[in-house]
Amino acid sequence: MEILGNTDAFLHAHIWPRYDWEPPEIVGDPVWLYPRERWTDPATALGPRDDALRAALVAEVNRLRALG
Repeated sequence: MEILGNTDAFLHAHIWPRYDWEPPEIVGDPVWLYPRERWTDPATALGPRDDALRAALVAEVNRLRALG
């Protein structure tokens, strides 16, 4: 996972999940360096297969918020 941001005067982050299927030569780089065609490829677009991951991320963020 990659958390980007925090250049504002308040906590601000973008959470980008990283996947096992990502090419090893790219996975360590920031997501914005991906080739443009990957951003519009239906095979890598968010969809129902990502619902469980999305729910887990939301639950974790909410859990952490409750601690603060």
